[in-house]
Amino acid sequence: MIILGTKEAKCSIEVLKILKKGKSKYSIMFRKTKVSHTTLQRVLRELEKKKLVMKHDIGHMKVDYEITSKGKELLSLLVQVGNILG
Repeated sequence: MIILGTKEAKCSIEVLKILKKGKSKYSIMFRKTKVSHTTLQRVLRELEKKKLVMKHDIGHMKVDYEITSKGKELLSLLVQVGNILG
């Protein structure tokens, strides 16, 4: 469950926003989210486990991440809630 306000929740939302624009590599998400490696790794594992993102092995220890349709739906709902709460 994502709890709004925690650093993991904020990171999860940022990751989903980044991936909504297209596939991304870990290093890019690390620079954009500005969280620790531990936090980002935990968030990505949890998002993948919940089928909100997919990981694609692109060879020689390189991985791309992509948002799923379920992830897009969740992000849309979170943006709506954020708009309501102002």
